[in-house]
Amino acid sequence: MDRKEIAIALLRAIGIQELEYSLDGGGDSGDSTLERIQHVDGRLLDKLPDIPTGIDGAGRPHTLSWLLDDLVADLPEGDWVNNEGGYGTVTIRPFEEDEDLCFECDMTFRQDGDYGDENDDAEFEDEDFDADDDGAEDTEALS
Repeated sequence: MDRKEIAIALLRAIGIQELEYSLDGGGDSGDSTLERIQHVDGRLLDKLPDIPTGIDGAGRPHTLSWLLDDLVADLPEGDWVNNEGGYGTVTIRPFEEDEDLCFECDMTFRQDGDYGDENDDAEFEDEDFDADDDGAEDTEALS
């Protein structure tokens, strides 16, 4: 079984209808945040149960939350973490048969400069100040 199959089997077993994660990344890091958990009976839950899903090479246990965070971070088909990065949502619907609906990504990838760079400083220059002296206001600019 791969990670997706394990996640779906566990989520179905505990009656989770839908999960929604938000993703936001840039530079060289990113965060995935579980925003919403909906049970099959319609209730919104505060957190997932602490279900073990395995043990890593160092003997540390992995939980369902860890498995889902790891899976969700890998689902977008683009680099949402490095450089300008990106943001968006990942929705998991364990009872959907179509994998495109079961794991749905809605991402926006930032373009070069979306975070700003040194050329953006010109946009914020204050024309009321004279850059070639002590920073006093230009009387011509104020009249």
